[in-house]
Amino acid sequence: MAMRDITSILPLSVGGLSFEADGKRLLDDVSFTLPKGGVTAIIGPNGAGKSLTLRLCHGLLAPCAGSVRWQTDTGRRRHAMVFQRPVMLRRSARANIMHALSAVGMTEAASRADAALARFGLAALAERPARLMSGGEQQRLAIARAWALEPELLFLDEPSSQCSSMSPLRSSIPARPGRSSRSSRRWRRKA
Repeated sequence: MAMRDITSILPLSVGGLSFEADGKRLLDDVSFTLPKGGVTAIIGPNGAGKSLTLRLCHGLLAPCAGSVRWQTDTGRRRHAMVFQRPVMLRRSARANIMHALSAVGMTEAASRADAALARFGLAALAERPARLMSGGEQQRLAIARAWALEPELLFLDEPSSQCSSMSPLRSSIPARPGRSSRSSRRWRRKA
């Protein structure tokens, strides 16, 4: 198997990021750099803008000021996001993953979906309708679906909020090889 020469999308540089909705400033002048490798956590109280920051970085929302800049624009997105409340399609667990893979044109969707289900302890539930799974099973499925896309960067918005135990998730999501640093940023809402 030949090695792919892929230029990293990281670091991610965020500068002066601000966001308003209905005339209310929800995020004000946030700046940081997300380096290649390691794990970074955004920590703060409810309403501080953590989820909003992830959505802005992922490109789901446009900031009213500031910038989100990737090292390189690679065409196909090389980052994925798992939301606090996972969105499940009206299909089986396996078909939920296969749909995401097909949507971005990834080949071998069936084998990738099976590998993701196995990695996250969901192989026995592959044919179960995703919307009938428990909250924790749906959250693991959402993470498996994002992981199957092979993103360079995975945004996780409270990934364990519906899971009874974090241990299956910790062992399933590998750290990037070569570096395993942890950093955090505490957020305070401006008055």
